[in-house]
Amino acid sequence: MSMEKNTDPVYKDERYGKSRELIYSYGQDGNFEKKVEFHGETVRVVAQQAWDLFNERIEEARKKVKAGKASPLVYYMEKSLADPSTLAGMAGIQLWRVKWHFRPGVFKRLNEGTLKKYAEAFQISIDQLKVVE
Repeated sequence: MSMEKNTDPVYKDERYGKSRELIYSYGQDGNFEKKVEFHGETVRVVAQQAWDLFNERIEEARKKVKAGKASPLVYYMEKSLADPSTLAGMAGIQLWRVKWHFRPGVFKRLNEGTLKKYAEAFQISIDQLKVVE
C-alpha cells in the first residue's frame, strides 16, 4: 500500500499522513475482524493541532529559561510532555520540591545527586540538563 505525498498545507509534517492504526470491527457475517488503515482526516487534523500546541508550550518554556524566569527543568518537562507530578514520579522527588526546583536560583544550587535524578528521568546527561539552546 503506497501513500501519496500529502499536499494539504494543514499538515505541516508529512509523518501525519503516514500514521496507521489498527481498527477492530464486526464484519458483515457478524464475526470480529481487524484491519490496518491510515488515519482519517479528523484524526490527522486533531493530531496536528495537538502537536502545534505542544510545540508552542515547549518554545514558551525555552524562552522563559533563556530570560532567567524558569529553570531548565521546565523546558525539559515540557519537551517530555510531562507535568510537575509526572516529573516528580519520574525523578523520585517530592512534588513540592520539583516545583521549588523550577526557580532558576534554586536549580543552580542543586547537588549532583538531585541533578542526576532529573537527568536520568529525562534520559540526558547532567551537562545537557543545565543548558537549553
